[in-house]
Amino acid sequence: MVTAIRTKIEVNRMEDTKLFSKVYGCMLGGAIGDALGGPVEHQTPEEIRANYDGNLDRYVPYNNPAAHHGRFGDSDGIGVYTDDTRLKHLFCEAIFNAKGKPRAGDLAHVMAKIYHHAPDDMWQGFVEEYYMKTIWRSDKVIFGGEPTNGAIMANSPLGLITACHPDEAYQLGFDLSFFTDGHAKTAAAMMVTAISEAMRPNPTVEGVIEATREAHLRFHRRREGDHWHTTQWRYDPNMMFLDKALVIAREKRDVFAIREPLMELLEWGHLFSDSIHTIVVALSMFVASEADIEKSIVGAIMYGRDKDSYASVVGALIGAFHGVEAIPERWIQPVIDGNPAVDMRDYARRLTQIIITDQQKRRANLDDIEALL
Repeated sequence: MVTAIRTKIEVNRMEDTKLFSKVYGCMLGGAIGDALGGPVEHQTPEEIRANYDGNLDRYVPYNNPAAHHGRFGDSDGIGVYTDDTRLKHLFCEAIFNAKGKPRAGDLAHVMAKIYHHAPDDMWQGFVEEYYMKTIWRSDKVIFGGEPTNGAIMANSPLGLITACHPDEAYQLGFDLSFFTDGHAKTAAAMMVTAISEAMRPNPTVEGVIEATREAHLRFHRRREGDHWHTTQWRYDPNMMFLDKALVIAREKRDVFAIREPLMELLEWGHLFSDSIHTIVVALSMFVASEADIEKSIVGAIMYGRDKDSYASVVGALIGAFHGVEAIPERWIQPVIDGNPAVDMRDYARRLTQIIITDQQKRRANLDDIEALL
């Protein structure tokens, strides 16, 4: 192996890189979408427009009390994010502890530590469902066996550390969605893939969609067998609904115009936080807005249902796609000030260093293989 691999780069130089910008953009974009949508999570678009004089594109106070799967704290919560982003930061902790790509046990260890050393009942209650799944495994059906968006709403850091490696991203996303069930696992893996592809130097909207679809299909063909793609009765709801939704998004090219046909397509089932809704709405907003972060986040908030999750997922994706410079200035400082417990800039630095170190190790290994040929 090549003798010297640099493991650190100067912080100032790191923060000047496009890589850091995209990592920080992903971290902030997800938190911003979450914090904008959280206060109006259970309001209809009509109620939002009536209460806030139009489409919601600014932070507003929380009127509902603090909750395990909502915001914490006793303040009005301007700019405060919810469980979506708190869980994302637990994924980050698993990455930091592993000093690279985590295994399921790394994430389980973080959840166990939080659960058994929680500062209060709110924190313990937030992580309890996930932690119980990690110790009971197949004996526990998460959220009553429902395919929730528990993983997809929070796993964007896995796409960052597998930047530009979509198949690797898909597998990591699938393996670390062990606390979800059913097609929620593959929806989560697809979102990690989208983030990974968005991290390329010059990504395209259609390139992100195509890489996500193809990584998913390659995995399924291996898992299901050679005849899977010709079986007429097969049921792959992620692909079925996503493909139909993307036709609508490409035709309308308007984040508000796609709402009604998407509602007609997706409005099945009783589960509020369904994983299919989350990936389909987020990617549809991404395509319809042509990767415009403001349009996509506002469109996701005004869509309805689990709007903070939709806005968080598409915010993370477009933050990775463009970098932090694409995020409106008025959205950045309130989410930083509203959540002092985690320094997202520091998290972005640490994630960026992990990506750089991994890249240097890959290059050294490739050099050694070249020397064998």
